[in-house]
Amino acid sequence: MFTIRVKSSLLAVAFLASIFFFAAQSRPQNPTRTVLLEVIRNSWDAQRNETLVYLRVYSDGFAEANPMRKVDFRNVGFEKKQLSNRELAALSSLLANPDTARLLPTYSRYWRNKDFGYKYDVTISGPIPKHLELMNFQPFLARKEGKPYPRQLEKLGCFVWKLRAEVSGEPLEKNWLKGCAALGY
Repeated sequence: MFTIRVKSSLLAVAFLASIFFFAAQSRPQNPTRTVLLEVIRNSWDAQRNETLVYLRVYSDGFAEANPMRKVDFRNVGFEKKQLSNRELAALSSLLANPDTARLLPTYSRYWRNKDFGYKYDVTISGPIPKHLELMNFQPFLARKEGKPYPRQLEKLGCFVWKLRAEVSGEPLEKNWLKGCAALGY
């Protein structure tokens, strides 16, 4: 009888310990970390449709992005980088700017492409939460065609491209940064 009570008591203690262990593991490692900016890129053509985290920046400056050049869809990982205080402050300032709050929720352009395209879903958290959908976002072509985007959207796009290149360590799909520099961003 004594051995049965000891065994059941040990089982109860082990059960409670495992509950506490798994509860502690499921808690976020940094409860003060929140997503400051998230950009999800969906691209498609006649044969594929893929969605990747283009860029995600947290409130503590930690940033991550899925690679686009060498992607193993069986095990999709993140490239990671800790942003400098200066980069984080510049991003926070850009996101908190009233001009960013005034941006429309959707910007869509079709540049004579019917079989392929891409979309950025941009989520901005913080003091001025905002969600933007940018379909086939090409600010340089838009200016050339006489249909420019708002300057604040161009600034945001250029900043995202700059951070994306730094975090992923990969070249961008096109030489967006050269175009951004030409526009003064």
